[in-house]
Amino acid sequence: MMTTSIGDALFTKGQQKVLALFFDQPDKSFYLREVVRRADMGIGVISRELAKLADAGLLVESKQGNQNHYQANKRSPIFNELQAIVRKTFGIKGLLKEAIAPLLPQLEQAFIYGSVAKGEEHAGSDVDVMLVGNDLSYSEIMQMLDSVEEKLQRPINPTLYSPVEFEERMAQGQNFLSKVMEQPRIDLLHSGEGE
Repeated sequence: MMTTSIGDALFTKGQQKVLALFFDQPDKSFYLREVVRRADMGIGVISRELAKLADAGLLVESKQGNQNHYQANKRSPIFNELQAIVRKTFGIKGLLKEAIAPLLPQLEQAFIYGSVAKGEEHAGSDVDVMLVGNDLSYSEIMQMLDSVEEKLQRPINPTLYSPVEFEERMAQGQNFLSKVMEQPRIDLLHSGEGE
């Protein structure tokens, strides 16, 4: 039995690649050839998608020198909703969920925290990820996240704890963990947005 992902049901693969690029990095602008290279698709397909998204008001187009640059339109009435859909399905959250899938049996908690989870990131922001599980190897996890860093063009900073260590530090009221757990998080194990 084949199951269709939410992202695949709503958008073509080309649209997913373009939307993920713009709505995962809304403060950054991209020129046509850069989008073509990052999306790994033909210039004709990408040109049509960009024109359609700009015409709908989801992207803004600006001229920089002899290049047309495109950027997510934060003033669009559906910017926040579309960004949330992108991130939950095939954007940052979707890419990270896919990357850590082999670790699922070991994980008790996995979530994005920091500026991305708060919606306060800028073009150069890193992506902070907390993983709580048994027998986690930092080097193995970095290898898993390497392709996500490449796709997002942003560093990913994983923080790892064993379940015992996590509980002990929470019980001790460790400042770092207490702050992380009080702030918004994007859950990578469940369908919700955090707790």
